[in-house]
Amino acid sequence: MARGKVKWFDANKKYGFIKPDDGSPDVFLHLSEVMKAKLPHLRPGVLIAYTLEIEDGKRSAKELSPVPSNADPKSPAETMDEPLNDFADGFEKEWGLRQA
Repeated sequence: MARGKVKWFDANKKYGFIKPDDGSPDVFLHLSEVMKAKLPHLRPGVLIAYTLEIEDGKRSAKELSPVPSNADPKSPAETMDEPLNDFADGFEKEWGLRQA
């Protein structure tokens, strides 16, 4: 399974993104997968394991499972290195969640 940290997640929008530990591009995370895994909270910096699914070139997380926080000593602030608004806008447009 792949591992990464929650970059951001918005329950109202029903999605968010994971920043993979291996440095690969961010992974889309839908609320339905969070609910299947029964994860109570997804805050930035939370470490999770997942199965990567790639469909039509779009990367999404499936089969989520929590990873104990003591497994990685980095702080959540160290994982946030991109402006969120620009990234979110672009990804929403790409996934058809927002009109151009």
